[in-house]
Amino acid sequence: MIIFTRSAHGPRRWRLLKSMSLIATLTLFGISLAPILQAVNAHEGEEDAGKKAAGPTTPGATGTIRTADRNVQTTEGQFSVHLRQSPADPRSGEEVQMAADLSEQVEGGFGGGRQPIESAKVTARITTAAGQSVTGALATHAEGPGSYGVHYSFRSGGEYKIVFDVGTTDNRQFSADFPVSVVGAPVNWIFWLGLAVITLLSVGAVFGYYGSWLRDKVPARVAVRKTLPIAAAAVAFFAITTIALAYFQPPREKRVVAGLPPAVAETETEATTAGDASLGGSGALLTISKESQSLFGIRTAVIEQRQIVSGLKVTGVVKAKPNAQSIVSPPVSGRVFFNGNLTIGTAVGKGQRIGTLEQVIGAPEEASLEATRTGLRTAALEQQAKRAEQIANAQQARARLAQAERELRRASNLVEIGAAPRKRVEEAQTAVQIARQEVDAAEKQAQVAGQQVTLSTESVKRVNPVRSFPLIAPVTGLVSELKATTGQQVEAGADLLHIVNLTTVFLEAKVFEKDLSVVRDSRRAAYTATGIPDEVYHIGEGGDGRLVTIGQTVDPETRTVSVIYEVPNTLNRLRDGMFVEITVDTTEGQSVLSVPKTAVITEQGKTFVFVFKGGEQFEKRIVVIGSEGQDFYEIKRGLQEGERVVTDGIYQLRSTQPAA
Repeated sequence: MIIFTRSAHGPRRWRLLKSMSLIATLTLFGISLAPILQAVNAHEGEEDAGKKAAGPTTPGATGTIRTADRNVQTTEGQFSVHLRQSPADPRSGEEVQMAADLSEQVEGGFGGGRQPIESAKVTARITTAAGQSVTGALATHAEGPGSYGVHYSFRSGGEYKIVFDVGTTDNRQFSADFPVSVVGAPVNWIFWLGLAVITLLSVGAVFGYYGSWLRDKVPARVAVRKTLPIAAAAVAFFAITTIALAYFQPPREKRVVAGLPPAVAETETEATTAGDASLGGSGALLTISKESQSLFGIRTAVIEQRQIVSGLKVTGVVKAKPNAQSIVSPPVSGRVFFNGNLTIGTAVGKGQRIGTLEQVIGAPEEASLEATRTGLRTAALEQQAKRAEQIANAQQARARLAQAERELRRASNLVEIGAAPRKRVEEAQTAVQIARQEVDAAEKQAQVAGQQVTLSTESVKRVNPVRSFPLIAPVTGLVSELKATTGQQVEAGADLLHIVNLTTVFLEAKVFEKDLSVVRDSRRAAYTATGIPDEVYHIGEGGDGRLVTIGQTVDPETRTVSVIYEVPNTLNRLRDGMFVEITVDTTEGQSVLSVPKTAVITEQGKTFVFVFKGGEQFEKRIVVIGSEGQDFYEIKRGLQEGERVVTDGIYQLRSTQPAA
């Protein structure tokens, strides 16, 4: 606490400093009291955790303890891995306690049943959900007979896997992985509120003390000098209280993590809800908390009547339409020069100039061109001489016209005064008309001579050893292949580039001749593409596309006929040559009880789904499927209309199901 004498300061500043000292004392007292309250809360949490950590789903300081099971079948034995994890909903930056309880199924003798695997060499690895490595091998510690624990803090939220690599004392090895969902730690608003209070207190004290000097008419420079000690004390107070606040109330919420409960014997972990063993565990009930359901990303879908496309399955290939693709070839040999922005995937329009071909001739042809150029120059000079002659003739004709017009005016004047006969005027008029015709003819001849001179001059310019030819795109589309580079010498007719328009494409399927009747009678179909997984497209009723044609010839080797569908490809997701799987509908549009394919799993030759029973319960149930569509299965037995099945998060459900 800061202490000042009253004599050194004015009354206002004395009251301000007393208030600052009191607030600082209360702040430091509150921060010093925080660890005591935190210790009390922690002690209470430990007592609650000690009372409640009696089983794998008993709440601890952070909620439920997560458990999961894996059965690993190898040629060297049948192993079980039981995971215990605390907390069940780990946060980033929080230490997660995980233990793997290992056991082996031993048949016969007095030691039959599941026996713990002791003295094994066990390491743990953390990877992302996609399998990318996050850490190397982590050493484990023994937590009991056949139980191996590891502690780890995840730096950031996301979906991870923990992989246990086991090596037994008799050199048998196996691995088991479990998903781990990590969320970000919530913000501790107490820290940020306390930081705001400390900041306002420190800044307010400095400016308040400085303002009190200014109100006493003290010069600003003196007020600054007198305020410096208070500012230094405020900075020290801010630093000390911020460090203390961050120690006792971190910026992110910290939880008291309950310790893992002790390992439970294998006979105790086998729940009564494991289901019918003869049916692979059908009927098992799983309890998943709402929080875990959100972390696992569990989603459900309603079982209902649908029209599914099922029937004849054939493979096909995507092909561009014949009038939607083209090959650009040069008309003559030469060097090719493409536009600067032309590359694979560039969009071009029909008639667009995409480059230039330059043809350079050889020495014999160049000599012939030089002779031609000389002849054209000579012809140009001759035409220039003729033009000059015609211009002179035109000038003479205009002079004769002017003389005839003067004679006509003179004759007209003499006739008016009676000094000449009328015949003289008529003769003068005839002379004028003849002179005008001569002028017109001479000017036209001079104009023609000028055009011939221009034509000869341009012909000389066109005689060049380098000739250019434009490269024009014959269709609208995208450049799919470039087989030449700018400046490359190419031959006439060579493939320079390919242009293809995949806005609408053909799907060509090969159908056995015995199945042609199915194709002719069907109005609907569906297809999936290898490069576009988990997406189904429909053809015909309720979908885009149509059946274009059925081939007229049978392949003598494969006994198949080509069947071509036309489908839109507005997003250009289908590529020329891509394989597709086509299902020709044979259900005639009938509605059947169906389930999404993503909800169906197969274990030990049996087909199961997880049925949502409401609240936090799920049931593992065996089903019998019928027809297979592109995205749905027909359900023959095991489900009723209106029930909900899990479509997303099945991997996490399978990892937490009771041991069968």
